[in-house]
Amino acid sequence: MQTSILCENLTMKRGEKTVLDNLSFRLEKGELLALVGHNGAGKSTLIKLILGLIKPVSGQLTVLGGEPGKSPLDVGYLPENVSFYDAMTVEEHLAYFAGLKGIGAERVAELVNELGLDVVYRQKLGRCSKGQRQRLGLAQALLSKPRLLMLDEPTVGLDPAATALMYRELSRLRDEGCSIVVCTHELALIEPYLDRVLMLSGGECRGFGTLDELRRKASLPVFISQFADERVLDDKRLAGYRRRARLMVPENELAAVMKIVTADYGLYDCQVRKADLGMIFARFVLGLSVEELA
Repeated sequence: MQTSILCENLTMKRGEKTVLDNLSFRLEKGELLALVGHNGAGKSTLIKLILGLIKPVSGQLTVLGGEPGKSPLDVGYLPENVSFYDAMTVEEHLAYFAGLKGIGAERVAELVNELGLDVVYRQKLGRCSKGQRQRLGLAQALLSKPRLLMLDEPTVGLDPAATALMYRELSRLRDEGCSIVVCTHELALIEPYLDRVLMLSGGECRGFGTLDELRRKASLPVFISQFADERVLDDKRLAGYRRRARLMVPENELAAVMKIVTADYGLYDCQVRKADLGMIFARFVLGLSVEELA
């Protein structure tokens, strides 16, 4: 597997303030990385470093096998706030960006169809919705068929339909081998699509890996709830697992507990749910205990 981003002991300072402190992670080809953290955690600084806009104080950062910023056509970028001209049409914007990147009209037409921009192609941006503007932003980022795509809060302000379209497109790109970094606060939205997550707080890495790896590292339990027969909650054998109207079970004890629930009570339609990204974030970044997560 090819490595798209390799970050080793990366440190970045702004004056005397350390913005990123000894950060290490890697992103492989065809993976989607969720970059999460509170405001001021260092996410935007990391994006600028990957794009080659600024340089670190120390450590190593390799992007697509080389120095950051050396292959601009191989890296697409969609910032949180895209600056477009309301008096220009979608067609004029794409023609302008394509000219800057040396991209032909055939690629522009391909993206217009893929992203559903054909219905507003000759419409001025001032009359376009937030979702249509974001699709235009994604189109300009994809013009050169980048191998690495960076997106900063791509779904903020989008309605559910536009959000779903955005993530469907990202999933397709990932499946085609594009590596993707999505910086977002919307944890529930990105969870079904991510391969790995990088959690930052105060410029430090608080957690990196797949969701299952982070659940195991934090010893996060499995939650069982929505019982049709609530007598199961009064079972003395399950008393140690009960937390209000649900059971909180260590993963290695789940089989034994489910045997009681199914064999003794005949319950098969209860909800069994692993700790979600929000809980993982609260455990690693906010420092909440397992009991507090319940």
